[in-house]
Amino acid sequence: MLRKLWALAGADQMMSSVLPRRLFINGTSIFGGEAIARLATALMALVVARFYGLEALGNYGYALALASVLLIVPDLGLHLFVVREIASSASKIPEVFWNVHGLKLGLAATVTAFALSFGELAIADRERRFLFYVLIVRILLQSFSQAVMAVFKALEQMHYIALQQSVNSIVVIAWTAVSLFGGAGLPVLVAGLVAGQVAETLVGWTILHKVLPFLHFKPWNRQEMARIAAASFPFGVTAILLALNLRIDVLVLSRYVPSSILGQFNSAAWFVIAMFLGSSLLMSVLFPKLSRILEQPSGLGSEYVRTLLKNALMFTALSSLVVWVFAPFIIRVAFGPEFSPATHLLRILAPALPLVVLNIVFFYIFAAARRRFVCLATLGFGLVLGTVLSVYLTSRYGATGSATADVVREFAMSSMYLCFLIQGHHARQAGVALL
Repeated sequence: MLRKLWALAGADQMMSSVLPRRLFINGTSIFGGEAIARLATALMALVVARFYGLEALGNYGYALALASVLLIVPDLGLHLFVVREIASSASKIPEVFWNVHGLKLGLAATVTAFALSFGELAIADRERRFLFYVLIVRILLQSFSQAVMAVFKALEQMHYIALQQSVNSIVVIAWTAVSLFGGAGLPVLVAGLVAGQVAETLVGWTILHKVLPFLHFKPWNRQEMARIAAASFPFGVTAILLALNLRIDVLVLSRYVPSSILGQFNSAAWFVIAMFLGSSLLMSVLFPKLSRILEQPSGLGSEYVRTLLKNALMFTALSSLVVWVFAPFIIRVAFGPEFSPATHLLRILAPALPLVVLNIVFFYIFAAARRRFVCLATLGFGLVLGTVLSVYLTSRYGATGSATADVVREFAMSSMYLCFLIQGHHARQAGVALL
């Protein structure tokens, strides 16, 4: 059975003509699938803005920001652990898969209890609370779907992931079109994300059952679950810090301004989030090569990092300038004339675009160099600084203060990463060149 499994996984490396084809298919599948999935989510914000207005985007943006942070909790590095363990030994599949799901069930129950309590006690607006509940259902389904995707990644069958995410996006697009045609309310429209996630999850489990017909339930082992948790949770903490740094502005701003102003801010911050998602997706593709190059300090590694930073800075600096100059036109075309007051917010946030990309590149560089402490220290520093600045400036200047706090936070984190890069040995010359 295991021989058949490895044949399905493309593990017969003796066939040199097959290996490049498999690598190409896997790379294209994972990049295309992730791009499709993230694009569908990002476009939902544009649809909400264009057809439901400022307040609706404010409520949706707040619910999405909070749900995006909670999404990390049922994961907490478990998916990375699944890929690493199954890729090293196919015989571990049943034990790893079901013990990971045992941990996920406990984490999902924790998220559910927190979401219900927080929604009833802390979210007064009925529409905002309902949107939050809808998105919580989606992230719980998404977490279990990603666990199945982790198995496909380990088996190097990424085309199954692309199929799952394509089905998800098709369902969301079809649901959105029908909702708009029928004049449905905002909660019904956003429920399309849940419908797409249900379809993605069902497709994933169906494929998994066909690929691994012997994957029957195996009783949970407490010792094994403890081992998995110890190996996975540090990476989960890092992911939570990343999510909080990206969303802290919306969470703080929502306490000081009405939904209409929050909607303006979300329209401007949409470009920052899009830059974050695009750069993180690109770096996830480059990460394996970066890890090999930075395994030991070398001139090749330093030159690769220098070229990566130079190109990232040049491209994003130019993009930032274009966004600053054409901000009124961009806001009007993307979100509609109603969002024109958000122009000044977008111009404040424009300098943060290259900084966001640099910070993502820095994060993956230090992760590849196995300097996890640098990532944790910088992200923790950014979260503390960003929270303090957001509360202080937002309470006095509203959305303008929140946007300013974002720029300062990203600049401080870039400076801290740069100091660590110059201090280290893997790419010191690249850090000096960037400085």
